[in-house]
Amino acid sequence: MRAEIFTPGGGQVPGAWDAFVRDRRACVLWEADLLEAAGWGIRRPLFAGLVRDAGEPVAAFCGRLGVRPVAQRFRPPGRAAAPGWFQVHLPNSFSPGRLYAPGLDAAGRRAATRAFERAVRRRLGARCLGIVHLDVEAPEFAHIDGPLRPKRATAPNAVLSNGWESTDAYFAGLPRGRRRRLSALHERIGADPDLVVETAVPAIDPVHASRLDQLTRMKHTSRPGGVVPLLPAYFDRLNLAAGASYFVHREKSSGRPVSFDLVLDAPGGWVTTVTGSDGGRDLYLDLYLREIDRMIATGVPAVELGPGMLQLKESFGARAVPRHAVAVPF
Repeated sequence: MRAEIFTPGGGQVPGAWDAFVRDRRACVLWEADLLEAAGWGIRRPLFAGLVRDAGEPVAAFCGRLGVRPVAQRFRPPGRAAAPGWFQVHLPNSFSPGRLYAPGLDAAGRRAATRAFERAVRRRLGARCLGIVHLDVEAPEFAHIDGPLRPKRATAPNAVLSNGWESTDAYFAGLPRGRRRRLSALHERIGADPDLVVETAVPAIDPVHASRLDQLTRMKHTSRPGGVVPLLPAYFDRLNLAAGASYFVHREKSSGRPVSFDLVLDAPGGWVTTVTGSDGGRDLYLDLYLREIDRMIATGVPAVELGPGMLQLKESFGARAVPRHAVAVPF
């Protein structure tokens, strides 16, 4: 097997890339134009790799070089100011940066992964201290784990599986106190005369979405001054992409979004990713309820709510799926 490494936005994209990720029904963030737009707003250089076997694509990977954002903002694509570890992860998501052809068995996936790792080492040289595979769940151990590859548990993914015939049935299954609080919140926000609630809309105002994303991430970091916003151009491209939708609270008087959650189609159902709010906690909780209502109504099998705030997400009925990071020192 042979891997071709490229920099989204900084070089030619392999001709089979988009066809491969679409054939896998991967979320739209894997497509080349979204990876390119993601690279505009991150401090560390982004790379992707397509692995072929006898000329046929069998695996795709993406990630970025470096753990700490020490490189200069908006540095030219593919260049880093300091060495670091290469993190295999899909940018702006809670999803792993690994895709495999459906017919590839464990041995084939192991061979494809090793081919990508060797190619990264050749391409980045001494700048790359090793590879860290993020978002690794237990079934992946068979082709990622191995001798001298230390692993450690990371924050688990919260997954809510669809097992209800209606939203009323969902509420009925919650503990009484929780049911009363959430149903009252759901009704109150739905009846708020100053808000418009939108579910599964295909587009959002890019400038306001960029601002809300930045405000939210600044709340959850010890270095708010270092938060680089997702550029409006990123949301421009998302607005044109199939398989991406938004759940939004808008201010009725101005039409300005005050809270949103980005939801992406994926093979197992939905994955939530970018979120933003300048409102209170209640809007954030209501977004979950709107997504659950839509999930039940449309028969989506499950929604991945991502890591973090696990206790809160479990109170909505989500279960924790353990995840690990696996290091490959060079």
